[in-house]
Amino acid sequence: MNVDFIFDFASPNAYLCHKAIQNIEQTHDIKFNYVPCLLGGIMKLTNNQPPMVSLAEIPNKMKYEFETAFNRFMKEHNITKFKMNEHFPVNTISLIRGAIVAQKHGFFETYLEIVLSGLWEQSLKLDTPEALHELLTKHNCNADLVIEEIAKDETKQELIKNTSEAAEKGAFGIPTFFVEEEMFYGKDTLRELKEMASSA
Repeated sequence: MNVDFIFDFASPNAYLCHKAIQNIEQTHDIKFNYVPCLLGGIMKLTNNQPPMVSLAEIPNKMKYEFETAFNRFMKEHNITKFKMNEHFPVNTISLIRGAIVAQKHGFFETYLEIVLSGLWEQSLKLDTPEALHELLTKHNCNADLVIEEIAKDETKQELIKNTSEAAEKGAFGIPTFFVEEEMFYGKDTLRELKEMASSA
């Protein structure tokens, strides 16, 4: 079963899903296709608001989403290194353009691990091309190529296209998954995707 994963580094839930997906792909007949999108763009196109804004007046729900639900998910999937980024919310436009470059040149999985670890395990401030270049240089991961290509119109347009198409299909946030045209939103829907794959 093929699943499109509407993805942006900006979402801590995208990090959690990625860690869970690594195990799911080994135990179930599912292949996740990461589609780099800009979370802020999706929210703007769909008139959505981030939880920090929409839940600001509902402290019990905020606490449930960012403590109880997080901790349950991490325990279920044995995720041990997650740390909320102290610079959150992070501008990830350079990072997600870099993901498009990495996909095009065949080092996406390595790039993904480096950037997700930097944001959601090491709490790095990765909101500029310079910070991304420094991180990639440290890990010997095509730093010059990425920085050169994220500035190209071709890369920028591909990100705009991915983001617009995700919103048109129904996405309003991240993590969102599509099995063909059927949409699943939120990290807990990974359970439903596993059930679908098992019954296929």
